[in-house]
Amino acid sequence: MKRFYASFAPFVLATVLAASSVAAHAFTMSDEYGSAATGGLAGRTIVVDGSTRYINVMHGETVTIRNGDASVTWYFDGVAGAFSLSKILPAASPAVEIYVAPELIG
Repeated sequence: MKRFYASFAPFVLATVLAASSVAAHAFTMSDEYGSAATGGLAGRTIVVDGSTRYINVMHGETVTIRNGDASVTWYFDGVAGAFSLSKILPAASPAVEIYVAPELIG
């Protein structure tokens, strides 16, 4: 019986190490949508009003988005190609979509 446990130990150790590695690299909100940035880094400002249905940005672009009294400066470097503005600016209408165009290379 002792021989069974000895051969099983490396498998258990490998499984635990693999599981901890996956947990350390969990997908985060910034991986998906990008991250907040300093207002001075914004290349442009977009004002959202009642008629706004979508916003177009480029991957890698930093933009300030104003919606009434609420605003956010955002660096769009996530993997999502489209998402609701309310994901990054909770005061915004969920009906406004952000479309992130791929970064042009070359």
